[in-house]
Amino acid sequence: IKTSVGEKSIAVLPFVNMSADKDNEYFSDGISEEILNALTKVEDLKVAGRTSSFFFKGKNENLTKIGETLGVAHVLEGSVRKQGEKVRITAQLIRTKDGFHLWSETYDGDLKDVFALQENIAQAITGKLQVILQGNQKTSLVKTGTSNTEAYSLYLQATAIFNRREGARFADAIDMLNKAIALDPGYARAHSRLAALH
Repeated sequence: IKTSVGEKSIAVLPFVNMSADKDNEYFSDGISEEILNALTKVEDLKVAGRTSSFFFKGKNENLTKIGETLGVAHVLEGSVRKQGEKVRITAQLIRTKDGFHLWSETYDGDLKDVFALQENIAQAITGKLQVILQGNQKTSLVKTGTSNTEAYSLYLQATAIFNRREGARFADAIDMLNKAIALDPGYARAHSRLAALH
């Protein structure tokens, strides 16, 4: 029996790293994850979980098939190009039943503005899905936990190692998180990730 898929549903696919430096993949993964986390806070919006969405990373799977597998009416895909202190994030919202592009946008900015870029994308997507944000939903969706971009970058790198369960590199991840905490002692997410790694 085929179940109906609600229109207010979305999967955030891992953004593709378009940077010359392939080591920047942690950054594109991190951007995808932050947007996903932001959208989960929107009332009445069903968001596929990270594990399910990231299963399709690097796979050239048909978007209709992805929609059926994850039970969502829309997918968000995109790319991240990071060069020096500049970053370009391209995102596109696609209807899974027919592959129709509902919206696409490119955001350019300095790396120090990465939090605002994430927020702009999350807000644009919710607008296009016609989700009515009420009350505290009008406040910032993206909660990065720090205003220090270097600490945030270190956190994303450590998180990428943690998510891939690269045990041989856990010591590196711990070192990154210790540096992040030194930069921002109140960075709770870094403390939490450090505890998880230990």
